Amino acid sequence: MEQQLKSLNVEAKLQPIKDATEDDGGRSSNYDSMDMETASESYDIFDQPDDTDKSLLRTSKSSDITNSWQLTITGGSSGINFQTSIRNINDISNFLSETARYFNTTLSRTPNYHINRSLQMIQVTNKMLQVEYILHNIFQNNKTETGRLAIELPICDDHTRIYMKRQVISSYFGCMGLLTPVFSKPYYLPLFDHNPNTMVATALASFITYSQCCHIQYIQHPFTRETLAESFRQEAKALLQEVLFDEEHDIYTVATLMFLAQSALIVLNNSEARLYMNMAWRMVLELQPRYAHLLDGVTSDTPVTEEIIEAETWRRLFYAVRYYELTLCLICDERDDYSSIMFNVGIGYPIVLNIEKDIKESRDSVEAFYHLVRVNDCQMTQRDDELRYKLLAGKLDKLSVNDLQKLETQLCDFWSSMPKEFRLSDSPFDYLQLDRIQQCSNPFALYINQIYYSYWIGLETRLMQSPSDTDLKGISMERYDGERALLLVSIITDAMTKIFHVLFHKVPCVVELHWMLIVADSLRMLKKSPNLTIRARASRNLNITLDVLKRRVPKLSEDEGASTNENYRFLKNFIPSILTPDTTSTSSGSLAGSEPDSTHTEVEYFANKPSSTTLPAAYFGELQKTVHAYLDDDDPVSLQ
Repeated sequence: MEQQLKSLNVEAKLQPIKDATEDDGGRSSNYDSMDMETASESYDIFDQPDDTDKSLLRTSKSSDITNSWQLTITGGSSGINFQTSIRNINDISNFLSETARYFNTTLSRTPNYHINRSLQMIQVTNKMLQVEYILHNIFQNNKTETGRLAIELPICDDHTRIYMKRQVISSYFGCMGLLTPVFSKPYYLPLFDHNPNTMVATALASFITYSQCCHIQYIQHPFTRETLAESFRQEAKALLQEVLFDEEHDIYTVATLMFLAQSALIVLNNSEARLYMNMAWRMVLELQPRYAHLLDGVTSDTPVTEEIIEAETWRRLFYAVRYYELTLCLICDERDDYSSIMFNVGIGYPIVLNIEKDIKESRDSVEAFYHLVRVNDCQMTQRDDELRYKLLAGKLDKLSVNDLQKLETQLCDFWSSMPKEFRLSDSPFDYLQLDRIQQCSNPFALYINQIYYSYWIGLETRLMQSPSDTDLKGISMERYDGERALLLVSIITDAMTKIFHVLFHKVPCVVELHWMLIVADSLRMLKKSPNLTIRARASRNLNITLDVLKRRVPKLSEDEGASTNENYRFLKNFIPSILTPDTTSTSSGSLAGSEPDSTHTEVEYFANKPSSTTLPAAYFGELQKTVHAYLDDDDPVSLQ
C-alpha cells in the first residue's frame, strides 16, 4: 500500500486515530491508521479485528460542504462493499472522476508527459549502423554467375550422389529443419529419404549444404562442400524449369523456390534470389483457397491425413516465405509501402500436428516456431507493422513518443505471453544471468530470445544518443530520449552476447553472423562511452562476441589453397585474437570460463574439419572488401 501511495504522489503519515464509535464495553477503539492529506481530500485507512468486516478506505470530499459525499470501502466474507452518500447521477459522475485514479496502479509520469505524446517527436540518430550499410550493399549488388558457372563440377556415380544427398537431408531435419519446421519431420523425413531426387528434396539439399550448418560431414571426394551444393542447386533449377509454367502448382513448388532463393543469396546471386522469393510469395498466396479451409477446427488432437499435413505445411510456408520476402524488400527495394506483404490473412498460427505432439523434439520445435511467427507479427495494427519495418529499413527521420511506446509495449507484451520456461529473466528488460541461460534446456527457447532481443536492438539503436556524448548521469527511464535508448542498447547487447555464447556451445548452427556483426558494431560504439560501467561491460562483451564470431568460421589447415581458407584468414587478420595473454581474463571469465577449453565439444570437432565443410566463399569475399575497409577506418584498439 505504501508503494502505491508513493506512486500517487500522496504524502502519507502513519499515526493512531480514534474512532468515535465505542465498543460494547464503552471503551473507545484505537486503530493503527494512515492519515493522508491532499489539497482537497482526506483519507483514513485502518484495520479492524479479523472477525469483522475490514474497512479499507474512508474518504470525504471537503471542497464542497453542501454537496459533499463520503465513501467507505469494507471487505468481508461477502466481498468488498462500497458505502457512499451518493444521491444522484451527478454524484456518481463526481465520485468516479475523483476516485478512479486511486485504483490505477500505473505509475504517474512527470508533468512533461501529460501533453499529447503523438506530438512529441524523437529524432532518429542512426538510420542504420555502419555494419548494416555494409550488409545492405552486399545484398543490393546484383552479381552475375559467370565465374561460378565456369567452375567444372565433379561427377560421381548415382549411388554415391544419392547417399550424400540423403545424409544432407537427414542433417537438415536434425538442425535447420527444426529451427524453421515448414516440413513436419515425422512425415517428410521418411518421404524425402525415400524420394531424394525430387525437386524439393534436391533444392533443400542445396540450401543446407551451402548454409552454415556444421553437421554436414558426409562429403566424399572429388566433391567439396561448395561444389556439391552447387551441383544440387543446378539439378534443382533444371527440375524447376520443367514444372514452373504448369497451370497447377503446390506447396512443393513454393518450397523449392524458397530453398533456391536462399541458396542464391548465399552465392550472392541477389537478382535471382529476389526473383525466386517473390515468385514463392505470390504462389503461396494463390494457394490459399486450396489449403486454408482444411485448417478449420484442426488441433493437435485431430487425426492427420495427407491433406491436413499439406495444409499445415502451406501455413508454415506462408509465414516463412513472408518473412524472407519482407526481409528482401527491406534490403533490396526502395519502397515505403509494405501493405502488399503485411496484412492479416486470418489463417491462424502454426500448430503442433497430432503426429508431432508425442515427439518432444518435434513438439518443442513447432511450439518455438509458433512463438517465432508471433514475434515477427506482434504489432496490433498494420500501421504499427509498417512503422516498425520502415524504421528498420532506415526510412524514418523521426518517431513520435506515442509510436515508440506502442512498439515497445508490443514487444513487452510478447515477452509476457511467452511460456515461463522460455523467459531468461523476470522482466522484459533486465541484465541476464549467465547461469540462468545455461540452465535453459530448450535450445529453441534460446533462439526465440535471440530474435526477441534483435528486434529491441533494431529499435533502440535507431534512437540512441552517440555513446561518446553522454555519461548517462542524468538519465531517466521515464524520459523517452537518446540517453534512455542508449542504456537499453547496453542491456540488450549484454543479453545477446550471453545468448550467443551459450548458443554457440549448445547449437552453434543457429548463431547468426548477421546479428553478431550488428551487436559487435553496437558494442564498438558503446566502448567510447564516458560512463565507466557501460564502457567496461561493452569492452568485455565485444571480446566475447568477436571470439564467437571468429570461432564460428571453420578453422582450416595451413596447407590448404587460398581459395579455401581465405574466409578464415580474413577474420584472423582483421579481427584481433581474443584469447591473448592480456585479454584472457576478460574473455574467459564468467562466460568462457564456464566452458573449459580442454573439453572436446562437437563444436570444436566440426570447427576443425577440412575444406569439405567450409562455408562458401562468395558471401565472405564481399565481406572481405567491405568490412576490411570499415575496420581500417576505425580505431583498431576498439576491437581489441
